[in-house]
Amino acid sequence: MRGKSTTPVLPPSTPRSDDGARNARTPSAALAQPAPTPPPAHSPWVASPVSAFIGSFLGLGGLFVIENYLRTVHLLPDPMLAIGSFAAVATLLYAAPSAPLGKPLNLFYGHALAIFASLAVYHAQLLVGWPQDLSVALAPSLSIALMVQQKVTHPPAAACSFIFASQLRAHAQPLGGAAFLLLPGLVGCAYMLLVQWAVHRAADALYACRHSRARSNEQPDIV
Repeated sequence: MRGKSTTPVLPPSTPRSDDGARNARTPSAALAQPAPTPPPAHSPWVASPVSAFIGSFLGLGGLFVIENYLRTVHLLPDPMLAIGSFAAVATLLYAAPSAPLGKPLNLFYGHALAIFASLAVYHAQLLVGWPQDLSVALAPSLSIALMVQQKVTHPPAAACSFIFASQLRAHAQPLGGAAFLLLPGLVGCAYMLLVQWAVHRAADALYACRHSRARSNEQPDIV
């Protein structure tokens, strides 16, 4: 007879030391909290009543301060900076900052075109001698047409053109009225845009602070 083959029975294996260490680390790993995330990307700045008021007050108020300073130091005989069209600029920049018509290109290029057109109409009036009322209607109309042609439409620039055409004070600016292009034109636009940038940065900082505080309140306490 052939003998029965027997398979040796091995004793149960003991868990390895590294397995035990891994199992021991499991509870603490489960309690680990994810790293805090930075503030998520958010939509373009949307104005609030507070930010619109602050921006408009700083922008328009600053124009009056600069104009009075220039008059005090006698840098210009009769400086013009705080003109009515900048109230419309403030509405676009601080109340509707994402509006396409309020982009910096439209702001600067639109004002430059409008004031150049107004200067051309004014000097043509001096040569030809047509009525003042014709210039008041012609200057902003030509400005609007040029802005549409160049795709830089900016409503306050047309208002600026109307102001130049209708006010003798604007005609009396240095260089035959050409100084109106620099002041109030480009200098005023640059200042208003600088105020918008400052208000936007302040709004971003406030947003990040609120997000960080909300994240810290959401994290559970670890016992």
